Amino acid sequence: MKTWSVMFLIFALTVALAPAFAAQKSIPGVPKYDPTTEAVFKGTVEAVTDRQCPVSGGMGSHVLLKLADGSTIEVHLATSKFVKIYDLVINKGDEIEVTGSKVKFEGVDTIFARQVKVGTDTYVFRDKDGKPVW
Repeated sequence: MKTWSVMFLIFALTVALAPAFAAQKSIPGVPKYDPTTEAVFKGTVEAVTDRQCPVSGGMGSHVLLKLADGSTIEVHLATSKFVKIYDLVINKGDEIEVTGSKVKFEGVDTIFARQVKVGTDTYVFRDKDGKPVW
């Protein structure tokens, strides 16, 4: 009986930890989150989209953020599924604050979000080292 309990525990741990190891895999062509380039970006949401994205490894949620200087930049949040679990709702016109790493992705400047503040709520997508929490 004790052997079955140990085997079940090993199986349960394997199933629980598999997504964490999968999320840490490096995807060719996708830059890594660089904590040394982390900054805070404030702006107005121009658009919110869900689309296939190699950063999130499937369907990902994205925000087009209009900055104070009038320029726009795409913000990669997380998988669409993770954002829905959070019950995060961002709409065009919302003022948000994004803490993240600015990187070159597919030839353009992009922000990989670590956390996003919407009003008084803060949503975390990556840990302090930039590893996804989804």
